[in-house]
Amino acid sequence: MKLLQDHWPVGIRTQLMLWYLMAFAVLMLLFGAIFYANLRTSLSASLDTALQLRTQQIAAGITNEQGKIIIQDVTGELPGVVDRDSVQSTSTPDGQEVADQHADVTFGTLVRILAADGHPVYVTRAFRGLRVPAASITQPLHHVVWQGTVTAHNGQAVRLYSAPLMHDDTVYGVIQVGESLTSLGTTLQSVVLELLVIGPFVLLLSAFGSYWLAARAFGPIHRLTQTAQEIEASDLHQRVPVPRTRDEVQALALTFNEMIERLDKAFAQQRRFVADASHELRTPVAAIRSMTDTVLDQEATPQEYVAVLHDINSEAERLGHLISDLLVLARADEGQTLLEWKPLRLDLLVSDVLATVETLASERSITVELGRLAPALVMGDEARLIQVILTLLDNALAYTNEGGKVELAVVIRDKHACLVVQDTGIGIAPEDQEHIFERFYRADSARARIASGIGLGLAIVEWVVRAHRGTITVESQVGQGSTFTVALPLAESASQEQKKA
Repeated sequence: MKLLQDHWPVGIRTQLMLWYLMAFAVLMLLFGAIFYANLRTSLSASLDTALQLRTQQIAAGITNEQGKIIIQDVTGELPGVVDRDSVQSTSTPDGQEVADQHADVTFGTLVRILAADGHPVYVTRAFRGLRVPAASITQPLHHVVWQGTVTAHNGQAVRLYSAPLMHDDTVYGVIQVGESLTSLGTTLQSVVLELLVIGPFVLLLSAFGSYWLAARAFGPIHRLTQTAQEIEASDLHQRVPVPRTRDEVQALALTFNEMIERLDKAFAQQRRFVADASHELRTPVAAIRSMTDTVLDQEATPQEYVAVLHDINSEAERLGHLISDLLVLARADEGQTLLEWKPLRLDLLVSDVLATVETLASERSITVELGRLAPALVMGDEARLIQVILTLLDNALAYTNEGGKVELAVVIRDKHACLVVQDTGIGIAPEDQEHIFERFYRADSARARIASGIGLGLAIVEWVVRAHRGTITVESQVGQGSTFTVALPLAESASQEQKKA
């Protein structure tokens, strides 16, 4: 089948038809062989039974009177039976009968009766054309029935049944009855010929039937294909029809609809991302143009020019951070960001980062405390992990009021190093918690007023954590604060996962 596909590409329906055709051919071949063998065995058994019954019928009319074998009652049923004198006239000096080369074993009666000394007493003319083995005479003389296939002088096969003639447990003769196997062979040949004639027609009908059934079976897939061709990127709300039958086609349709739904969400997220990025990029550009237009439209003092330049520098710095974050996420989506994997002490990274933000925390009158710092060795990129810790700390400080507290801890849980950042800030509403890691997403207006970020920090944090084969979760209550937990595999677990990947 593969060789056929290489030289003659065929469709699935044609392939199914060919497979069905091959299966039907093999089944028909097996059926024909088994049917022929069973028929031959059955016909042979029937022939043997008929010979045995016929032998018993003839033997019932044979008697032994004073050492002479007499055939009674059934003489009329044995045409061509000759007496002892006729037999002797056609026998050799040693008592063996002369074979009749012209005897017709097909239509003649095949019966021979022998005396206890093995010499023929009565024999039909057709029987004289047989080559009879000596065992067919010696075995019945020893009380053993002999049955087998012999051949005539013209090459025809004959089934022979040889049985002893007994009186008072004494064998006084042998009776042999034969039947030509020509009719049996003719019957078997007719059966084989009919199978050879009928077989191609059955295979032809099975080919058309299997092709038609394959076409009907692929009907739902054809409709699914047509619907899929009508779906465009601009209209991903349409779905392919799902058949009611619980089969592979239904699974394919459901999988296809799930894929379209994921694409729809991805395109929607991409469109929203482009719109948000455009808005965020336009804001600093518009601010810079507004400041420069104001200064250019009127005369200003050098001090005013310096102030405007400071404002422009701030906006440019904000714009640079935005572009840098966008590039990081874009490269992450394309899988082009390479991480420098090496063993790191997460607890020591937390201590180093905390030292850099203590000044900012004191300016905002926020207490930063270190909880338990368990020694935790992880495999990762130092710069990216520091970025995670800084972003989470900056996020906690931004949404914590004056006099509040931020606590950091590193604990070991289930072969993972867990970084816990807990604050006593304003918290996150339940409906916002599942969206805070989305790009450019901002929670309620209260959080938006407090922080001036652009909504990419937590998205980058999530990407870095996932790149390190870790997880990040958040627990929060409005007015009571939030707890962010980053779980990273320990160095041994991380190296094993990296080898698997």
